Amino acid sequence: MSEAIILAAGMGRRLGHLTANRPKALIEVAGEPLVSRLLSQMQRAGVSNATVVVGFLGDKLIAHVRSTSGAMNIDVVENPRYRSENNITSLGLALVPGRAVILSDCDVLLSDFPAQWLQPDGADITVPTRPLRPKETGTVLRRGMDGEWYIVVTRNCDETLPSDRKTISLYLLRSNEFVLDFDRNMRDAISGGETALYYEDILARSLGSKYRLGIIETESFDVTAFEIDTPEDLEAAESWVAAAGNNWLRSS
Repeated sequence: MSEAIILAAGMGRRLGHLTANRPKALIEVAGEPLVSRLLSQMQRAGVSNATVVVGFLGDKLIAHVRSTSGAMNIDVVENPRYRSENNITSLGLALVPGRAVILSDCDVLLSDFPAQWLQPDGADITVPTRPLRPKETGTVLRRGMDGEWYIVVTRNCDETLPSDRKTISLYLLRSNEFVLDFDRNMRDAISGGETALYYEDILARSLGSKYRLGIIETESFDVTAFEIDTPEDLEAAESWVAAAGNNWLRSS
């Protein structure tokens, strides 16, 4: 896999004053903007092309990405509807039907991005996951009675199960056929006015029984993952970095 899409159009309202004058993707951990670290890690893993979807304070993010892209080819797509619609609209502007791609939110912080994750595993979509934290909501993988894993989007903590695995807001869409169906379902949702949905809702809708879902357990690769949605998330990430010390430098 050599192509990625990073969604960075949102306003990051849950981060409060931290995103009053800068886009969420430029929030820093250990002195490095989230998007810079993620792009660098992807490039070292073998990604050569990335599309960054911008919106809120897009000029700042575009200038930063252009100045720090290195050898990676980076395209920028602007979403003018970032204030009123969800990330499904941003993705609809960037996704190429039928082309395998890595899909990531801009707030993903990883201690490492193993190149092994990009190698074929026989799945149509592969999802890196971590253990679910207390009272956490969002997109999870849940094992069904048939032993298979399914994507479930939770909005309240009472909808989760202790055995659920939290996704890290990064998805490896491997098969061209799956991406084609996913794109079709996403565009149907957008044209039908379902723009309040998350793209994860459409991933779950597209998977069905036709496609194989693969799971990555980040702890098996000694990878620590955060999604920086709130000041508490940022504090937890910074505390982890401080405790990790020099180990943090291995992937920066």
